[in-house]
Amino acid sequence: MGEIDLANLDALEEKINRAAELINRLRQEKIALEQENKELKEKINSLYINKEELLKEIENLKVEKERNEDYNKAREEIKGKIEEMLGKFDELDI
Repeated sequence: MGEIDLANLDALEEKINRAAELINRLRQEKIALEQENKELKEKINSLYINKEELLKEIENLKVEKERNEDYNKAREEIKGKIEEMLGKFDELDI
């Protein structure tokens, strides 16, 4: 009966050792996952910041485009008026 008790004790010890190893491995995996989670959250925050900056830049570019369109329109109007005035000079035959 002593041998059976020792065999049971050895089996129990083996199970406890495997459980301890499993717990240690799971702790390490938890630490790694927490670190990865932290890094991903930082990346997400960075992307939100970049998104906001890009949206502001898009808005600035839209405003600049409108200004350029207004400038080009005014330029075309001036060009038309100058051509009209030059046409009147040509009609004068000076």
